[in-house]
Amino acid sequence: MGHVGSLTDQAQGLRGGNIGLLKVAASPVQIESVLSTFLPQYALRYPGVQVKLIEAVAGDALAMVERGEIHLSISMLDAVEADQRRLGFCPVPPVELVAACHPSFRLEHGSMTDIGQIASYPLLLLDSGFVGRKTFDAVCRLARLKPNILMESRAPHTLLALAEAGLGIAIVPSAMRTHRYRLHIVRIAYKRKAIKDARAVVWDKRRVLPRYAKDFCQLLAAHVRESSSVKQPSPRFRRPRAERR
Repeated sequence: MGHVGSLTDQAQGLRGGNIGLLKVAASPVQIESVLSTFLPQYALRYPGVQVKLIEAVAGDALAMVERGEIHLSISMLDAVEADQRRLGFCPVPPVELVAACHPSFRLEHGSMTDIGQIASYPLLLLDSGFVGRKTFDAVCRLARLKPNILMESRAPHTLLALAEAGLGIAIVPSAMRTHRYRLHIVRIAYKRKAIKDARAVVWDKRRVLPRYAKDFCQLLAAHVRESSSVKQPSPRFRRPRAERR
């Protein structure tokens, strides 16, 4: 009798859009910084939905959406707006670019520094597949700067570890978890405006999304709005007064 009741509950869940599989693609940074904290909350709302994560950078993720391999992708908004006929999207609050370095580096004081002030330092950059890297390169071209690139990596925490060791300045998204490192963190600006990447949750409009997938988009956007902020280092990691002169 209990087995019949279980089957009845499952059938009702399927009809109500509360049970199923949801495939989501995102970059390693988005998975670690956003989805790792969001998915437990989503599971409370939809315990019958299994979320399968696929690690992919922006261009690859959009191609997977169009091929029907995944339901949703967290991607760059500009790329999506260029193809609005086939792709639907739910905007997510933007991510800023920040410079993370050892406290001994003499960057401008305060929470923001101009990109021209850091271009000559040894830079630790994400590789060209990442949206943040594309944005950084585009702003450098606009500002006619030739950045001093020390290393490129697909592993953001490798860059943070090297920055903590004083080997260079890591350029990473503001959503990165940096609290485990002894780092001075400042937002990067161009002409006094923070450099941002607009993001969105994307799907293929030619395919019908289950209700739990539609709610995923809205709930994720709300979660990012509540939690998004540039995380400054704790007071004990700030640059000593003697070094600020």
